[in-house]
Amino acid sequence: MKNLFPVILSGGSGDRLWPKSRKSLPKQFVDFNIIGNLFTHTLKRVEKLNNCQNLIIASSRDYEYLIKRNLKSSEKNLHLILEEISKNTSPAIYFAALLALEKSKDAILCIMPSDHWIEDVNNFNLIIKKGIVEAEKGFWVTLGIEATYPSTGFGYIKTENNRNKEILEVFEFIEKPNLLTAQKFVQSKNYFWNAGIFLVSACKIKESFLKVNPNLEKSILNAWLKREVLANTNIIKKREMTSLQNISIDKAILEKEKFIKLIPFKNGWSDIGNWDSMNILLEKFNKDKKNEFLVESNNTHIHSSERLIVGIGLEDITIVDETDATLVFKKGESEKVRSVVQDLKGANKSIATEHSFEYRPWGKFEVLLDSKECKVKRLFVDPFKSLSYQYHLKRSEHWTIVSGQATVILNGVTKNYSVGESIIIKNEVKHSISNQEEEMLIVIEVQYGTYFGEDDIIRLIDPFKR
Repeated sequence: MKNLFPVILSGGSGDRLWPKSRKSLPKQFVDFNIIGNLFTHTLKRVEKLNNCQNLIIASSRDYEYLIKRNLKSSEKNLHLILEEISKNTSPAIYFAALLALEKSKDAILCIMPSDHWIEDVNNFNLIIKKGIVEAEKGFWVTLGIEATYPSTGFGYIKTENNRNKEILEVFEFIEKPNLLTAQKFVQSKNYFWNAGIFLVSACKIKESFLKVNPNLEKSILNAWLKREVLANTNIIKKREMTSLQNISIDKAILEKEKFIKLIPFKNGWSDIGNWDSMNILLEKFNKDKKNEFLVESNNTHIHSSERLIVGIGLEDITIVDETDATLVFKKGESEKVRSVVQDLKGANKSIATEHSFEYRPWGKFEVLLDSKECKVKRLFVDPFKSLSYQYHLKRSEHWTIVSGQATVILNGVTKNYSVGESIIIKNEVKHSISNQEEEMLIVIEVQYGTYFGEDDIIRLIDPFKR
């Protein structure tokens, strides 16, 4: 697989798995009990495929540090494509093709989402090898998932009606249908769920864009040529992304492309698109139930990050509890979660998109209190990491060390602080805090002033080049 370029698409906000998944921490980066996070699961699958050689990850620039937190040293030689504004799968896939062509004119792309669960990795690899043969012949090759029930949450692919063949001709891509249509699809046996997994040569991608959608090709190429390149990272700038059409690869290219094959994939796949599918997966792996206590309850699932949830006499209920929001719904209604999130967004509720915690390249912070008078955070600074040297215009801060040892710079003067010691930083005072030890540094930060937004940060020296 010398010329194979795995491409992981890692965008999306995972609204249907709210409140666990939100735009600030979408589902591919969320740790779901025993299965871990889906992004890491995808990386392991790619590692078995070709040892992560020629790996390309296409994502939003907002997720750069979430991606890097999940990488192992063996994956450091990958190439990142980071869009300052996301515009669906078409631009991301064409960017990946352009990058691969810079490395090899014979490049074959294996394109996959970062948030799917595939259990039988060995069988997946065998199918990929079959698909590579067809991709080398000039076809787009897609993996079709056997439709086992009439789902309205998936797109469908219509193929020739011959289940004895290992590779099928594709006739049509269909958007998510209504229930009656989905029932007909399942009964007809020649419709598959569209998993969004493709094998195709980089040359074929370019050829398809030029033939089927030349205007889109021109605008994507322009954005690529004007990108910012930092080592192995390609940043697609906001100015060029703004004018790009927001369109999926299905709508832009595949619905009009004639040379498409499908390989059926039957074993252990889930896009974990909602809480009902997550319940099925976690039950299979005997999820940790330490935060739930059920009495006389049937078919009830509880997902709690911290608090103990007690249920009595419940039936067909799912409860998802986070520190700042709790979701309760009846089994079979999980597809409605997305519309609820959209309503919250429409009401300008930040809880729809943001957690009470946030990962940073230096670690993580949690918001413990957010009031008119003050904002209280708990900072977790990873070993040998440092916050930027910065100052604030509208707030002062009071730091208290609760674990580890802190190295603090105030207006150019460096001093070490231990557990129990405090530091007061007035507004406009230049400051930084770092952890130069092997154990985690934990700090309670109390902010006072007229404004506590994250945009009141003037960075003077930033080790992460933000």
